[in-house]
Amino acid sequence: MNNQVRNKGWKLSALGVLCAALTACGSGSAPAETGGETGASGEIAASGGKTAVTMTVMTKNRFLEEAEAKFESAHPDIDIQIEEVVPADDTATGGKTMIRMGPGQNIGPSAEEVDQYVNAVNTAIMSGKAADIVSAEHLPYEKYAEEGLIADWNELADQDGAFAKSDYFENIFDGVSIGGGWYGIPTSYTLDVMVGDASLLESSGLNDETWTWNQFIELLEKEGQTGSGKFGLSMVEPEDLLADLVETVYEQLVAQDNGDAVFDGKAFQAYMENVKKLYDDGLATAEQTGPGSTNFSLVTMQMPIEVASSFTKLSGEHDALLRPPGTGQDEGIPFKSNQVLALNANSNVKEAAWEFVKFLLSQEMQSSPGLMNFPVHREALSVKLKEMQEMLAGGGGKGGKGLVMKGPNGASVELTDEDIEQVLSVIPSVGKYLNKDAKVLNMIREESAAFFSGSKTAKAVADTLANRIATYLNE
Repeated sequence: MNNQVRNKGWKLSALGVLCAALTACGSGSAPAETGGETGASGEIAASGGKTAVTMTVMTKNRFLEEAEAKFESAHPDIDIQIEEVVPADDTATGGKTMIRMGPGQNIGPSAEEVDQYVNAVNTAIMSGKAADIVSAEHLPYEKYAEEGLIADWNELADQDGAFAKSDYFENIFDGVSIGGGWYGIPTSYTLDVMVGDASLLESSGLNDETWTWNQFIELLEKEGQTGSGKFGLSMVEPEDLLADLVETVYEQLVAQDNGDAVFDGKAFQAYMENVKKLYDDGLATAEQTGPGSTNFSLVTMQMPIEVASSFTKLSGEHDALLRPPGTGQDEGIPFKSNQVLALNANSNVKEAAWEFVKFLLSQEMQSSPGLMNFPVHREALSVKLKEMQEMLAGGGGKGGKGLVMKGPNGASVELTDEDIEQVLSVIPSVGKYLNKDAKVLNMIREESAAFFSGSKTAKAVADTLANRIATYLNE
């Protein structure tokens, strides 16, 4: 990341976070029955003369439940109906969704769950029977925009004098935009960063804002020859590392040729062979390693406190927050979103749908404890950081009972005003949206596993993927 942040002492300290004060994120409850009838556009005529706004999401969470209740209370003439395709399995935790933090954690939905959601919603969209609002973070929403299946939110937002994009981190909105069109609205986001030894980059003349995967791999090979005994990467399967790599260079691998999508199998094969060589040469491992035994680690930071505390398993003297390798261009800190909302172009209740989405973006909802990731609202981020500061100091914050964060020596750690300012200074540098077509990434994981296990050659896998991906994208 930028030198300003690194020079202020962003040293990583292997902090452990006990989130006992934070409540559950989802209940897995089913959507309420209204007794209405579904139309071709997904509109449902609610009983009692109310305007029904339908919404489809993968899994309903506490944030949406809270927003639904508050919005309907303030708008008694509108009925929000949220359908979840993959209900949360919270039986093992007594109805509570546990918070999982730190590297090596499986914090997202499974490939099977993503496929289930994509197949169900894609069928509904293509048949003209989708909900008014669709959570599109796993969907090829760029393709839907090109085909006129989803609408541009700008057409509603620009007419709304009560909404100002300047209240938000517009770089996040811009990262999800398509050619100036606002076809997906992220309600929150997470950061994909790399933590590791910044001195290795400096000694090799590399800048984490513009380094490439080939440069990263060469750096690990060079460091491996020093006999330091450290892994370059750990706790990541080769097919998952490959998928992470593809996300950052997706536009280089998937290009348009006379209107058809083409997958660069030759470039992909080279990446795949380089990744395998890292594991074959002992420079990367899927195994869990001890503190200080790995030079770099890929980390998804879910919440602002993780950036503020530099939450990571590494604790070396030169460790710093870095941008992962990419295309060689300065595209900003990579981010993803667990909820990107698209508007059905066939919806008959676009204005009411916008009112609900605007409420999700309001400072009130963006500051809610139910929003577990980074808020897109500027002031809401400051509010959340201040509340976390109070919780760490024992004040409890907004409805909380205190938060305990331990340093490597076991002592309690507090969040300082300087920490908060550092987080606020980092967010404007966020820019590269990493949510790519989930089906393409799952194909890559599935096919490349055969190469990494030795049952298929790299060329065979690359050729198969080139055909599968081109066929899928050009359907």
